[in-house]
Amino acid sequence: MENLRRQAIHSSVCALLLSCVGLLPVWAQAQTPIPTPAEAMALEQQGKLEEAAQAWRAVVQHNPNDAEAYASLGVVLSKEQKYPEAAKAYRKSLALNPKLPGVQLNLGLAEFKQGQFDAAIPALRAALTEDPHNLQVTALLGLSYYGVKRFVEASNYLKVVAEADPANTELHQTLAQSCLLAKEFSCALDEFRKLQQINPNSAAVHIFMGEALDGEGKTEEAIAEFQAALKLAPQEPNLHFGLGYLDWKAHKYDEAVGAFEAELAIDPKNAQALTYLGDVAMKKDDPEKAMEYLRKATALRDDIRLAYLDMGSILVDQKQFPQALAALKQAVKLDPDQPDAHFRLGHIYTLMGDDAMAEKEFAKVRELKQKEEKQEEDVASKLKSAAP
Repeated sequence: MENLRRQAIHSSVCALLLSCVGLLPVWAQAQTPIPTPAEAMALEQQGKLEEAAQAWRAVVQHNPNDAEAYASLGVVLSKEQKYPEAAKAYRKSLALNPKLPGVQLNLGLAEFKQGQFDAAIPALRAALTEDPHNLQVTALLGLSYYGVKRFVEASNYLKVVAEADPANTELHQTLAQSCLLAKEFSCALDEFRKLQQINPNSAAVHIFMGEALDGEGKTEEAIAEFQAALKLAPQEPNLHFGLGYLDWKAHKYDEAVGAFEAELAIDPKNAQALTYLGDVAMKKDDPEKAMEYLRKATALRDDIRLAYLDMGSILVDQKQFPQALAALKQAVKLDPDQPDAHFRLGHIYTLMGDDAMAEKEFAKVRELKQKEEKQEEDVASKLKSAAP
């Protein structure tokens, strides 16, 4: 599942960058009184980039206040793919002349191509202010927000570009994923349906459709999408787990067990699958089997809250209070805003005769209950946390 997601994102970025490789020739408008800039431009035009960079360095050394020369140096360095040095030159240019046309875009590109999305965003926003209808800048800005996991902003910008380029499937897939991760499920479904019409045999699209449907509370329809994906990619990691999680949500525990076991056949160290097998065993009143699964899960990973919550519950029933306290405290540490672990801690303290600590935990439960109930996790978040 995660491999498919990463491949789709990589294809989307590469496709969009095909239109972003050009650098604005800021030096073309440069006017300096010395001949060195003309020599530098000639060298650049001949493809002698290293010599051109040296020439531009000589220009800025001679005139350290020449903003256009610094910008032109940045262009040559970018063509050499020396993006950190290029970004430094662009920033120097902007410090000297913040309004020099094209430099903000070139700076944004240099940061973007380094994967420095946080640094790219301010420059690209400034570039979009210079040219509000530039779709190249809009696309780069959307992808940069995607890169820093600000999915609402990403989807807002990518919607504009996708509308202007309906045939770009990679772009529409990135938009669909942005909408999904922003929990804009209607937008995600619209985009995934378009992609499904283009390529009905894409396992990735079926998976993402399932995630979006689950986000809208359409669990049965989501299950059907995951089943379709499994027919196309039966060995895809985490796909069986995703189906099992949906079955678990629908209280189809026998089907869930089959899916989780299928996942373990592919990946025996899938701690999420082990955790949910333990949870099902606990629900079926088989604490020994449940603890076997849960101990295996926590030995592999120490960040799965449900594993510690279930272990704590079983250990309480077995009157192993110190061990139960340790497990439930870990569950609280992983998510202190969930009231169930606090309630169970309060119950243990009551059984142990520690009324003060029990009241403290029950008071926390009351406080959390007064807040809006936390939204139930969807399959997308579970698949994300299941990935190694």
